[in-house]
Amino acid sequence: MQTMTKPSSLRNLNQILLLLVLVFVIMHYAQQFFIPVAISGMFAMMLVPVCRFLERRKFPRWAAAASSVLATLLIILTLAYVLINQVIVLSKDADIIGERLNLLLEVVYNFVLDHFQYPIDKQREYFQKQIAGLSDSAARYVGAIFMSVLSGLVNLLIITTYTFLFLLYRARIMRFVLMLVKQYDGGRRDVKEAKDVVEEITGVASSYLSGVFSVVAILSVLYTIGLTIIGVDNALFFALLAALINVIPYIGSVGGAIIVVIYTLITGDSLATPIIVALFFTVIQQLDSYFLTPKITGSMVQLSPLFTIMALLLGGMVWGLAGMLLFIPFLGVLKVIFDHVEELKPYGYLIGAK
Repeated sequence: MQTMTKPSSLRNLNQILLLLVLVFVIMHYAQQFFIPVAISGMFAMMLVPVCRFLERRKFPRWAAAASSVLATLLIILTLAYVLINQVIVLSKDADIIGERLNLLLEVVYNFVLDHFQYPIDKQREYFQKQIAGLSDSAARYVGAIFMSVLSGLVNLLIITTYTFLFLLYRARIMRFVLMLVKQYDGGRRDVKEAKDVVEEITGVASSYLSGVFSVVAILSVLYTIGLTIIGVDNALFFALLAALINVIPYIGSVGGAIIVVIYTLITGDSLATPIIVALFFTVIQQLDSYFLTPKITGSMVQLSPLFTIMALLLGGMVWGLAGMLLFIPFLGVLKVIFDHVEELKPYGYLIGAK
C-alpha cells in the first residue's frame, strides 16, 4: 500500500510543478494580454467601494462605473501632465548639469591619475568611447521609445475599458463564481463561504491599493516640503518621482533617495546638500516603514517579508516592472483564499506575517 502511495504522491507533485511552470511561461509570453487584464482587475476592485457609494446615491450602475473610472483616469493624466512639465523644466538645466559633470569627471581623472598612475588622456579616450556607444544606442532606441509611448496610450485605453466593464459586470462575475462552487461542491454553506471569500478578496485588494496610493500622496507632500526647504531644484519632480518609486517594496524607497542624492551631488556646490538630503530621506523612510505603511496598508495585506521579496523578484522575471507592482496584491489575494480553504490553511500561515 505504501509503495503505491509514494509514486502517486510524486506523480501529483510533478503534475503541480509542471502546471506552475506552464502557468508562468504562458503569463510571460502572453503578458501583453494578461498585464492590462490584471491591472484593470486591481483598479476595478479598488473602485468597487466608490461604485457602491454612488449606487446608494441612486446612480445607475453604468453611470457609477463610468464616473469612478473617469475620475481615476483624470487623476492619472493630471499626474502624468505634472511629471512631463517637470521633465521639460529639468531639461532646461541640461547645460548646467553637463558642466558640473565635466568638473566631476576632472576630479575623477585626477584621482585615478594620483592613485593608479593611469594617464588622463587614456581615461578620456575610454570614457568618450563609452559615451559614443551610448549615443548610438540612444539613437537606435528613439523609435522604440516613440512606439512605447503609443503602446502605453493604447494600453491605457484598454485598461480604462476593461476596468469599466469589470465594474459594470461585477455582479455577473460574482454569480459565475458561485455557480461554479455550487456545481462542484453543492453545499449552501460552501456557496456562502465562497461569496465571503470573493468579498474579502475585493476588500483586501481595494484597501491595499487605496492604501498604497494614500502613502504615495502623503510621501509626495512630505518630500516636496522637505526638498523645497533644503533648497533642491525641481523639488516637485523629484518628490513625485521618489514617492512613485516607493510603490516598489524595499527597493523603491532606496532607489528614490539615491536618484535625488546623485542629482544634488552633481548640481550642488558642496557635500552638505547631498548629506542633508540623504538624512532627510532616511528619516522619512523610517516614518514610512514604522508608521505610514503599517498603519495604512500593513493591516490589509499581512505578508511575510520573505515571500514579499520572492513575489517581487518573480513578478519582475515574469512581467517586469508591472509584475513587481502586481504580484504583491496577487500574493495577498492568494493568502485570503488559503485562509478560507481548510486544506490550504498551512500555506496561508506560511506566507503570512503572523
